[in-house]
Amino acid sequence: MAVLFFRKAFKLFKIPRIVLLLLLFFAGKPVTAQLPYDFIDGTHHRYCTGCVQVINSMPREVMFGIQVNDNGDIYFSMSNIAWFDKVFKNNSYGVTIDIVAKSRYGCNKDLGEKAFTLPRGTMIKPVYRPELLNMMDELRPGHIFVKVGKVPAALAKQQLEGNLVILNGNYICYYSSLINIPRSGFELLPMGLFTDSLLQETKTGVNGQKDFFTYTSKIKIEAPFTKSGTTFSDSYVRSLYDSLELGKYRIKKIDIRAYASVEGPEKTNIDLMKKRAEAMVMALKRFQPGMKRIKISTAENWLEFYNDIPSTGFADFADLSKIEIKQKLVDTSISAKLEPMLAKHRKVMATLYLETKDSSATIADTAILSAFQQAVAARDINKARLMQKELVERIMDNQLPVNYMDRVEVPRTKAFSPLLNDREVYRYLLKATTEYEALENFLAIRQLDPANGRVNYNICALRFFAWRYGADTASARSVLEEINALPKQGIAPNLVKRMLINYYILKSEDQEAVFNYKGKDSSLSRIRELYETQELNDEDIYSLAKYYAYYSHFDWAEEIVKPRVDKIEVEEDLLFYYINLLFFHAAYESEDFKKAVINGIGINPVRFCNFFLPSDRGGASMQLLEYEILKSYYCETCK
Repeated sequence: MAVLFFRKAFKLFKIPRIVLLLLLFFAGKPVTAQLPYDFIDGTHHRYCTGCVQVINSMPREVMFGIQVNDNGDIYFSMSNIAWFDKVFKNNSYGVTIDIVAKSRYGCNKDLGEKAFTLPRGTMIKPVYRPELLNMMDELRPGHIFVKVGKVPAALAKQQLEGNLVILNGNYICYYSSLINIPRSGFELLPMGLFTDSLLQETKTGVNGQKDFFTYTSKIKIEAPFTKSGTTFSDSYVRSLYDSLELGKYRIKKIDIRAYASVEGPEKTNIDLMKKRAEAMVMALKRFQPGMKRIKISTAENWLEFYNDIPSTGFADFADLSKIEIKQKLVDTSISAKLEPMLAKHRKVMATLYLETKDSSATIADTAILSAFQQAVAARDINKARLMQKELVERIMDNQLPVNYMDRVEVPRTKAFSPLLNDREVYRYLLKATTEYEALENFLAIRQLDPANGRVNYNICALRFFAWRYGADTASARSVLEEINALPKQGIAPNLVKRMLINYYILKSEDQEAVFNYKGKDSSLSRIRELYETQELNDEDIYSLAKYYAYYSHFDWAEEIVKPRVDKIEVEEDLLFYYINLLFFHAAYESEDFKKAVINGIGINPVRFCNFFLPSDRGGASMQLLEYEILKSYYCETCK
C-alpha cells in the first residue's frame, strides 16, 4: 500500500500502519493536449478563480492526499474536513487522478513539447462532491478519506505515480504532481545518557544495524597519497600514531573516506580508493588489532575538482561533463599542468572515535568481576565505576555474558548513587530494561540523591520517550520544569538547550494534533531560536532539517544544511537530503545543485539513481525526468 499526502505542509498521523512521504510539487503551468471526459483547462477561467484562492489560503498544515492500495484501489484523503467543505463547496466540485507510467521516461525517448503536457498519463473517471460525501470515512477526527477509483487494468503491472486534479464541473482548476522527501516530526536530536561521561546515542554500524558505543573524544585526520600510490611508509605510520597519542586511547569506531583524483578510468580509481582505505585500516590495526567498527566509503574527488578548477588556466572545464573532463585529461600536457591541483585530491580522510584507556583495560576477563566486587566492598566508588564500565565494554563486544554485571550487589545509598546511575544506563543500553523500567529505576535513584544532575538528566531523556509514545501524560507537564533545573545541577548549557529543542519538537506535535496551528508555529520559532545557539553535527542537522521539512519549512531546512554540503567530509545522508530539497526549487542549472549532484554521484551513484524511482517505491519522483537536465544526469549515470 502506498500513501501519498501533499499540500503546503506535511503531517504524520499517529497511526502506525500509515506511512506518509510525499509533498506537493508544482511543475509550472501545464500545457494541455486532448483531454478525456471533456475536461477543459481552467487555469484562467472564472470558474476556477475561487477554488484556487481557497487552496492558496489554506494553512500549510492542511493536506490533500492519495492512497493507492496494492489491489489498485485509489483513495482521496484530506487532513481537515472543515477545509474540505471550503474547497468542495458545492456539488460541481470533484477530483480525478492522472496516472503516469515510468515508460514515459525512457532514455531513448525525447519528450520535447510533450514535457509537462496534460494529461501526462491516464486520467480516471472523475468523482464529485455528492459521491465523495456518500462514501467518506475518517482516519481520525477531522481527517477524511474516500475511494475515488481504481488503477486501469492496462497499467496494473507498470511503475506508476498519481497526480491530483481538482475540478469545477469539467474545468481543471488545480493540478499537482509530487516529490517525496524524507521528513520526520518524531525524530528527536540525540541526547545520550550520563554515566561518568555522556554516552552517545546509537550510530549505524557497518552492516546497517544500530550499534551502541561510547567515546570520550573524536578526531579527524587526513592522509595524502602519491599518484597511483596505495601504501604508507613505516615512518609515516609511526609519526601518525605518536602525533595522535593513540597509546592513550582505544579506537571505538573509524569512518574512512578514500578519494582519487578525477583523471583516469573510473574502474582503476575505484581500485585505488579501496586500497588506500585498506592501507589506513591496516595502519591503525597495527596498534589495535581487534578494531571492529569500521565504515569505508570511496569517491572520485569531483567536488574539490570543481571547487579548484576556476583558479587554474582551465576554468572552462567547470562547464564540461565528467566524461568530457576525463577525455581532456587524457592529454598528458593538460594533466601535467593540473597535477599540482590534482595531487591535493588524492587522500584518505578518517574520523576516529576514541575512548580513554585506563588500568582496567589490562585486567583479564576472568579477573574483572572480582576486581569490581573488591572495589564495591572497599567503597572505592571511582574504581568501581571504571571496573563496571570495562565490564560493560566487554559485554558489548561479546567477550562476557550479559548477566555478569548483575552479579555484584551495589548498596542503595546516596554514596553509591553514581554507580547505581551508571548501572541503570548500561542495563538500558544492553536492553536488559525497557525505557519505562529504566525511568522507574532512575526515579528510585533520585530518591537517594535528589540533586544529582546526571540522574536527573537521564530521567528527562527517558521522559521524552514516555511522552513521545503517549504512555505518560505527566511527562509532558513535568519535563520542562525538570530541564530548566538541570543547569544548577551541573549539566552543561548546550545539553540543556538540546533538550529544550526536543521539548518543543514534541510540544509542536501535540499542538498540531488538535489543530492549534498558532501554538505549533510558536514552538517552531522557539526551536529555530535555540538551534542558532547550538553547534550541531551532521546527524543533528539531518534530523532537524527533516523536522522543518515535516512542516514544509523547506527554506529553513535548506538554510541549516547548505553550509555543510560543499565540505568534502559531509555525511552522505545530509548531502543527498540537500539534493532532495533542491528538487523543490527546480533550479537545476544552479552551481549549488550541480556540485551537490556531482558529489552525490561520486559517493553513491545507486542512491542518486533511486531518486528517480516512483515515489511509492522510495524515489523522489520519476516525474522529475520531465526536466531535460535531470534526465541527462539520470541517463548518463543510471542507464
